[in-house]
Amino acid sequence: KERYMCNLLAPPAARPGLFALHAFNVETAKIRGTTAEQAIGRMRVAWWRQTLEQAWRGEPPDHPVAQALAHAHVRHGLELRLLEQLLDAREDDLAESQKESRDTLISYCERTAGSLLLLGLECAPKATGVEAAEHAAVHVGCALGLASLLRGTAVHASQSCTFIPVDVAARHNLTLKQVLSGRDSVDLSNAVAELASDAVSHLLAARALSSELPRDARSILLPAVVADHILQQLQRSSYAVFSGEIRKPLGLRLLMALNWNGFRGSY
Repeated sequence: KERYMCNLLAPPAARPGLFALHAFNVETAKIRGTTAEQAIGRMRVAWWRQTLEQAWRGEPPDHPVAQALAHAHVRHGLELRLLEQLLDAREDDLAESQKESRDTLISYCERTAGSLLLLGLECAPKATGVEAAEHAAVHVGCALGLASLLRGTAVHASQSCTFIPVDVAARHNLTLKQVLSGRDSVDLSNAVAELASDAVSHLLAARALSSELPRDARSILLPAVVADHILQQLQRSSYAVFSGEIRKPLGLRLLMALNWNGFRGSY
C-alpha cells in the first residue's frame, strides 16, 4: 500500500512500469514465506529467471506480472541485470537464517530495494542517466530496505530467520535464539537501534543529493519518505520490534507527507 501511494505521485508515464516492478517484487519477496522446502523455493526462483528471459525476448508467459514487465521493458528498456540481482538476493534468502555481517545486509538492501529504485529511474525518461540520481537511489534503497526489514522482524522470526546480522547481534550480546523467541529485550532494541542509525545515514546521504536531481527523479525517490516514517515509528517504540506500535499502519500521516513532498518536489 505504501509503495502504491508513492507510485501514484510518480510521473504518469512511469506509473505502469513502477506497478509492474513492485508486483514482481511482491511475488518474489513472498517465496521464502510460502514454501516449506528450499528446493521448491529454488524452483520458483528459477521459473522467474526463465520468465524474465522470455519477457525480454517479447515472449512472456500467460502471467499478468510477466506481461506487465515485458511491456515495461519495451517501453523503457529496463536493465535485466538489476532484476537478476534481486532474484539472486531472494535465492540467498532460502539458504540463510541470518546474514553474517552488516556489510552483507547492506549489499542485500542494494540488490533488492536499491535495484527497484534504479529500475524506477529508468521508467522516467527525464531521470535516466543522471549519476547523482543513481547514487541517491541506492542510498534510498538501503534506507528503505533496512527500515522495512527491521519493521518486519516479528514476521521474519515466525519464519525462523532474522535480518539482524551476526556481527551486529554479537556486539549487543544478542543470540539468534533470543530474536526468534518473539520477545523484546534491551539487547535486541540496541541492535535494532544500531541498524536504524545506519538507515538514517543513508537517508541523509540521499537527501544531500536532492539539489542535483531533476524533478522526475525526485518523485521516483519518494519511498524515502516511507523509510523516514518507519524509522520514526521505530524510534517512538524505543526499537521494540515485537510491540504493537510497530504493526500500526502509517496511514494518514504518511499520506499527507507523501503529498506534501510530491508537491514540493522533495523526498
